[in-house]
Amino acid sequence: MDFAPPAEAAHRGVIGRIDSLVVGVLGIAALSLASVNVALRTFAPQHAIEWGDEVQVYLVVWAVCLSFAAVTAADRHVKADLFVGMMPQPVQRALGLLGDVLGLVMAGILCWLAILVTHESWDFGDVSTTTLRFPLWIYQASLPVGMGLMAFTYLMRVLARLGLGRRGN
Repeated sequence: MDFAPPAEAAHRGVIGRIDSLVVGVLGIAALSLASVNVALRTFAPQHAIEWGDEVQVYLVVWAVCLSFAAVTAADRHVKADLFVGMMPQPVQRALGLLGDVLGLVMAGILCWLAILVTHESWDFGDVSTTTLRFPLWIYQASLPVGMGLMAFTYLMRVLARLGLGRRGN
């Protein structure tokens, strides 16, 4: 779904490309780390990167969470639309608005709860159990960031559907 008017399409395109670049870099970094670690474990086990698996998980989780908004903006999230597609256009628009409002509410709630969990982890000084001793709040911050971006995208979709902001479906 492209909710941006033509004048803003280039700007949204830039944001989309930046998002794709960041997610791609995180994915490539995780894949590279995994490949190097597999090679080291096979050919030089004494040099295997002990914290490699942990960092791979962090990179993948950040990549996935950062992609929430792009998936929402592209209207490619999981949804049950088989029967909605058979409804008359006014009903489809109403259900689309309802779905976006519910998505906004859920993303907002999850963002808030994730902020609380992340803050608690930061406040307690939680670190990973490996020798890396990675601060877990950095890893956990991926969820409030991703949910916040997703909530913002849903807000833009709701405004577009109401004709209050950007152009919608």
